[in-house]
Amino acid sequence: MFTLSKNNKLSEVIKRPILFDANIFMIGLNDRISDKNSSFENMKNCYLIPLFESFTDIYIHEEVYKELDNESKELVDEYINKNKITIVYENGLYGKDPRYTSIFNKIANHELVRYQRGNSKDRGEVYSMAYAAYYNFNYFCSKEIMVDIVADEMKNELNIDIITFDIIILQAFVYYTNKDIKDNNKALKALYKKYCADVIKRHQLPSTLHDYILSIKDYL
Repeated sequence: MFTLSKNNKLSEVIKRPILFDANIFMIGLNDRISDKNSSFENMKNCYLIPLFESFTDIYIHEEVYKELDNESKELVDEYINKNKITIVYENGLYGKDPRYTSIFNKIANHELVRYQRGNSKDRGEVYSMAYAAYYNFNYFCSKEIMVDIVADEMKNELNIDIITFDIIILQAFVYYTNKDIKDNNKALKALYKKYCADVIKRHQLPSTLHDYILSIKDYL
């Protein structure tokens, strides 16, 4: 898991290449019918726009792009047209390039993954992780527990830092604070508490966004 430090300040992280996965667009998906605060429009305003506006070198794998719903694709297409997002491809490397093939197979064969090429389940995550490792993109963005664990257990082989959802919420908070906009603060606090629960538990993070920000304020 990626952690902020003197050598990894948030202001520097947003300048580095980052590969987004489909889960970034699916936060709150299961609650959208019952909870208006989990609507795509709300998520877009709370953290997706701050993400796209803050990071300067954004990539999305074509296999992830294929998984997106129409609302997510429309937003991505808007930022592709602004030259803020680049769609990347495997480009026939599998089976031809030994290093890429080895990386892909190691990820696919991990006990938490067990992915077979051609299947749809976990397709975007596996292709994205392989791409990130092969091209030395150290910052791969995800809320997915499986991705976080696999990257940590294979850190010597993959060299990928996973930016979990807490960092995304943090960047959104900083983005709006810098613009002196406080309208989204309440929603961001709620998103942190609800959708960072697994990360908070696994990595022993502060339970509230306020305390979380205080704990890393020197690295913003």
